[in-house]
Amino acid sequence: METNSPKVGDIVELLPTDNRNRQLRSQEKKYHWKVLEIGTPQCYNGKLAYLIEYDINHSRWVLAEDIKIYEYRENTYDVY
Repeated sequence: METNSPKVGDIVELLPTDNRNRQLRSQEKKYHWKVLEIGTPQCYNGKLAYLIEYDINHSRWVLAEDIKIYEYRENTYDVY
């Protein structure tokens, strides 16, 4: 993984790389997402992907080319 790869906790911008991403950005105004997990989900055949969350009701797996770092927030945890 390269140095500029998103890390868990970072805020990323969802890029308009496909129709669904464009729809999320234009119709739903969902631009900035938080990285929750980094892994190799089955849906991407073992490629490195990122589980991102907009809010508690909307999360999704994306590839690195679908996002770019908006704000470095790694190593921050919510305190309950």
